[in-house]
Amino acid sequence: MDCHYINLDSAGERRASLEANFARCKRQGWELQRFTALDEAIAEKNQVPGKRSWREKACFLSHKSVIERQPDEGRSFMVVEDDAQFGLSSFEIIEGILAENHDAQWDLLFTDISVQQIQTMMMLAGNRKRLMEKRMVIPVDLATIFFVGTTAYVVNGASRRKLLTYLTDGIPVDTEYDIYLYKGIASGALKAAVLFPFVTTLSEHSTKTQIQLPNTRTANMARDTFRRMMWLESSAASYSADLAMIENRLQGTLYHDVAMLAGAQYLED
Repeated sequence: MDCHYINLDSAGERRASLEANFARCKRQGWELQRFTALDEAIAEKNQVPGKRSWREKACFLSHKSVIERQPDEGRSFMVVEDDAQFGLSSFEIIEGILAENHDAQWDLLFTDISVQQIQTMMMLAGNRKRLMEKRMVIPVDLATIFFVGTTAYVVNGASRRKLLTYLTDGIPVDTEYDIYLYKGIASGALKAAVLFPFVTTLSEHSTKTQIQLPNTRTANMARDTFRRMMWLESSAASYSADLAMIENRLQGTLYHDVAMLAGAQYLED
């Protein structure tokens, strides 16, 4: 399968990191190809219409351009952003899921997402342990899950034209790319699932950004930390620093105490 990653010319460190990560985890039959991301200067120069910022418009058009450039021959392909991280089992699991569900009527198969609702977080956290014990990864229907993020996803080759039609209708760009996909999935215009436990996650670049920016919204930190916790190959070391920072920010607040009570309801005595 071809894996296309979107990367700005100015983001050389991210490029090197992602390519090294892919090389470590590579499986026969997988090829990594770089797409030079459109930047905000290009979006402004071309006066891309819409209410979003030039940067958000460039992101939308970068994803759309990757999909447009693929041959219309029914082959599925993967699209990732340059802060994605693969695991040693990522490609094998994706291949296995596709083989087992070759008749599934999905347009997009995400390999991780940013969950936005506490109820969904609790549901996933409770199921991760059970699935890990059974050594299982399952596709979870996204039709009723509020999520954001397009860090990594597989496009069903048979759905390429359908997806392009939907994306073309998104111009003028009045909605961010990930939210626009979410709305299409929630409305039934697109069908999508996410593999769970997640088979990819956020790279160290996302982690460094959160740790180094003290003004990063605590809610965003919490959601990204949850993504790393729900990764199939996660380790406490990959998210412990963010957990400590979140704990420090919440300490002494009513939210901290309520969070403990909510979590206690899911413990087995």
